Amino acid sequence: MGNTFDLDNIDLSILRLLRQNARMSLQEMSRRTGISDATIQFRLKRMKANEVIEKFTVTANPAATGYTITAIILVKTDIERHEQAVAALSKLAEVTEVYGVLGEYDLFVKVWSRSLEELNAIINDRIRSIDGIDDLLEIVVVERVKEETPPI
Repeated sequence: MGNTFDLDNIDLSILRLLRQNARMSLQEMSRRTGISDATIQFRLKRMKANEVIEKFTVTANPAATGYTITAIILVKTDIERHEQAVAALSKLAEVTEVYGVLGEYDLFVKVWSRSLEELNAIINDRIRSIDGIDDLLEIVVVERVKEETPPI
């Protein structure tokens, strides 16, 4: 997102509605906000062009897709092979988030699997074998209390 693009209350209203339902029609957004369809359409195009809106997407229920096991993995990397490790982790389909962090570990990685056995195989066969990964701390999630995108 460009640092110079300022969002006003109209933009924020549109974003909040789309966060609730990315398929909401222009007419419905207009009805709820009192803003004309044309204005909403213009604002949407402008926010897409300025990369305020990165994509329209669907959030699937993990139970419906079979991916019911979530793990958070803290990763220590070799400083000289850090970027290669990040790139390799990012390519794994089961890895949905990779963050560089400060502290004892270098990366925070979120992994999804269909079972504990599959998670074990992902960790031991695919993640530990990545060149540049020195150590892992695996944390299996037992309850998903809150999981959302950042507030608008």
